[in-house]
Amino acid sequence: MAEKEATRVAYGRKLTELGEKYDFYVLDADLSGSTQTAIFAKKYPERFFNCGIAEGNMISVAAGIAATGIPAFASSFAMFACGRAFE
Repeated sequence: MAEKEATRVAYGRKLTELGEKYDFYVLDADLSGSTQTAIFAKKYPERFFNCGIAEGNMISVAAGIAATGIPAFASSFAMFACGRAFE
């Protein structure tokens, strides 16, 4: 039986694992400890951006990066990712 793991821990681990094979950026809204993107940030600091408590801005930055053809993962809590954008 597989060992259970929190979804956010699996997310951070998998991003880090995929970072070895693929070129992409990870953005976070000052929640890297909670979203577990800190794991990625530690291994690939040059591809990690902490955008602070500015989710709307973070989504815009991620869209700009993606427009260049490089994938970007924007990480925050669902309420903040949606709610902060309409403030």
